[in-house]
Amino acid sequence: MKFKDEWSQLIKSIDEVKSENADTEFSNNLLELLVAGEDHRFWSHFGVDPIGLIRAFWKTTFHHRRQGGSTIAMQLVRTITERYEISLQRKVKEIYLATRLTLVLERKEILKLYLSIAYFGWNMHGVKQACKALGLDECALSNYEAALIIARLKYPEPRFDKKNKLKAIDFRAGHILNRFNQLHSKGHYGTI
Repeated sequence: MKFKDEWSQLIKSIDEVKSENADTEFSNNLLELLVAGEDHRFWSHFGVDPIGLIRAFWKTTFHHRRQGGSTIAMQLVRTITERYEISLQRKVKEIYLATRLTLVLERKEILKLYLSIAYFGWNMHGVKQACKALGLDECALSNYEAALIIARLKYPEPRFDKKNKLKAIDFRAGHILNRFNQLHSKGHYGTI
C-alpha cells in the first residue's frame, strides 16, 4: 500500500473515531498528564521527536535495553492502523503519517483521539472503558487518578495476576506526577 493510500485510510479511520467519541469529555489534567507521561516534548515537535528516536536507538543498540521513541502522534497512527510489527518500513510509514497528522490536526485533538482508542488493559480500550472498569468519573479525575490511567499505557492492566502489575502502575503514576509537576514549574506546557 502506498503512502497516499495509507493516508486516506488513516483519515477515514480518524473520522470514525471522532464520530464514535463525539460526546466524550476529557479533563485538562488528563491531557496534560498524557503529555507528561508519554511525550513531554509534544508541544515542540511535529509528530516525531528526533531526540526521543536517537535516545531509543542508542539505548536499544548499545545498552541492549529496548526503549520506545514514539510520540503520541506516532502511537495514535500505530493504534489506528493496527500495525505493530517491528520493521523499518513500518516505522518510516508511521513517522510520515504522524508528521502529516500533526500538520493537519490541532494538538489537543491528537491527544483526545489517542485517549479515545488507546489500550489501558484487559477490557479497557479508550478512557471511557478504563474509567468504567476502574470505577472513576471520567469528567472529574484527580491528578492521581488521571496518572493511574496514563500509567496503564506503559503497564496495561492484566485480566489475572494483578498484584505485581498494580505496583508497577502505581510507581509509574508517581513518576508521571513528578514529571508533570516539573514541567509545570518550568512552564513547558502548551495551552490545553
